[in-house]
Amino acid sequence: MSPWNAKIARVDQPEPGLLSLSFRADSRNEVLILVTLPGALGLGVVDERPRGATASPAVTQLRRHIEGARIETVELSRRAARLSLTRADTARFLIVSPSKPYGAWWLCEVDGTIVVRAPGAPPTVPVEDEHLHAKSLDELRAGGVLAGEHCAKGATVLEAHRSMRRGQLERLLDRQIKRLSKKRDAIAGDLERAANAEKLHEEASLILAHLPEIPPNAAFFETTTWDDDPRSIRVELDPRKSPTELAQDLFKKSKRLKRGLDVGPERLEAVDTEIAELVRARDTLGDDSPNELAMKLEALGVSITAPKEEARKRRQAGARLPYREFVTLDASSVLVGRGAADNDRLTLRVARPHDLWLHARGVTGAHVIVRLTKGQSCSPEVLVDAATLAAHFSDLRGESIVDVLYTPRRFVHKRKGSPVGSVTLGSEKVIAVRIETGRLERLLKSEKKAP
Repeated sequence: MSPWNAKIARVDQPEPGLLSLSFRADSRNEVLILVTLPGALGLGVVDERPRGATASPAVTQLRRHIEGARIETVELSRRAARLSLTRADTARFLIVSPSKPYGAWWLCEVDGTIVVRAPGAPPTVPVEDEHLHAKSLDELRAGGVLAGEHCAKGATVLEAHRSMRRGQLERLLDRQIKRLSKKRDAIAGDLERAANAEKLHEEASLILAHLPEIPPNAAFFETTTWDDDPRSIRVELDPRKSPTELAQDLFKKSKRLKRGLDVGPERLEAVDTEIAELVRARDTLGDDSPNELAMKLEALGVSITAPKEEARKRRQAGARLPYREFVTLDASSVLVGRGAADNDRLTLRVARPHDLWLHARGVTGAHVIVRLTKGQSCSPEVLVDAATLAAHFSDLRGESIVDVLYTPRRFVHKRKGSPVGSVTLGSEKVIAVRIETGRLERLLKSEKKAP
């Protein structure tokens, strides 16, 4: 008879780093909990199955292999837990181990061949044979085990997971606040530099007015201003440029800085508001479950996926994606269709109803999608970035001002029989975007390369 005498009825992964095996033993329905978050490897038996996320494709595959199997032994070391399973006279091991970001699990044959593994799990299984210690069902009922330490009761294993998962989410919130604080500092710096716009315009005008008087290769010249109360001024020159070229550069720079003065205060206010909301949320975090906290962070626009997990998802999507991905200054994701067929895939299959859709008005061009969480609005700065990309990847590339349509994805439809890449809009707005060379260069440099 099996030492555990337990038969697995259901497999779930209700939260990241938490695997639950519902089983029946001794005429009782119970749940074996396996916690795999970094720093919180643990086992415990509880009466009720934790609820949470629906089964992922990997968990569904694991279910096919082990539901109905008998648990022969459960062993634990400081680095891994191993369950010996049998089903239809076939023996296998289910091994779990803590690793960043959410831990890993493998289902293996007795010879070590991997049958199925968790997304992102290393291709090799940790070898812990000499360090594993058997744990009885009664032992885990009486008290859960956290990496070799006995708990006061089985529920403490769930409490350990809850604490570690909340810590992960709180660190993601702190990371977002730091990211926005850097953005705020950059905007404030732009506004400080923009205060020199009038001075640069004045110097450019004086250079053009005094061209005949400026000696060749001069490093500077001195003159007086045109104010009602004239003052002496020294204008620095660049020997590498002619005075005319320098004046034109100063005019352009002054114009760019003045545009920053027009939108900068609004951008600064928007970032300050966002930071204040996140700080207020951080300071008033209640005793929510990790799932409730994750939903709150998503509503605030905070990505709850660890960076390593984001990278893994991009790799899983395959080398040939229907879009190119660019990143704005506030780390928003902007997706740009690669071609007509790719535009259809991006808009109709990849984009979600609450994402923002953009397209250059009246011409052939790429579909552009701004990734947004449900209920999140697109900031003015991100809208201009996305519109700039929509203009650049259209037949109006090279124009200085381009009209760009934008609307939530839910208002974009495709009629039966319409050409590839062609859609109809149920509602739209128009933004006239002025193409700024610096902005466009920044966006193009931000493209995420396929792994």
